[in-house]
Amino acid sequence: MTTATLKAIPDDIITMVPGSPALTLEREFDAPVTKVFTAWTTTEGLRAWMGPDGFTASDSTCDARVGGTFCIPIQGPEGSLNTARGIFHVVDAPNLLVFTWQWDQEDGSDGREMLITLKFEDLGGRTGLTLRQVNFIDEDARDKHRSGWTGCLNSLEKYLAA
Repeated sequence: MTTATLKAIPDDIITMVPGSPALTLEREFDAPVTKVFTAWTTTEGLRAWMGPDGFTASDSTCDARVGGTFCIPIQGPEGSLNTARGIFHVVDAPNLLVFTWQWDQEDGSDGREMLITLKFEDLGGRTGLTLRQVNFIDEDARDKHRSGWTGCLNSLEKYLAA
């Protein structure tokens, strides 16, 4: 990754709101880094694991290249549907992903644009993952995402173990 790319994160990608809450989660997976990276960057991968337990994302799409997009409709066990969309800004396989994250709004308006940075670390057959999401509208939204991402990472762990 170039220095110019590093400077572009996050100020040149999204409009940051000063003082907005951020979230950082760290996990280790018992799988090679390439397998974990692929789970995040392919349609098949996202469809297989994205969502907390009981949720599905079987209609997800993913074009993991700089400027490529993703769409993740997540269906809840009771039938609710929430869709996240974004654009990939950095794809440095299998080390780093940087992409926007925005929820579709019921009224059709644009949701708050956030930025997610995923760092993948090769731990000799295992993978360390750091997820950082910034620009939440408030602490409640951050806390809901913490819960959601924790469930998603649990699902990813199960998928990788299969």
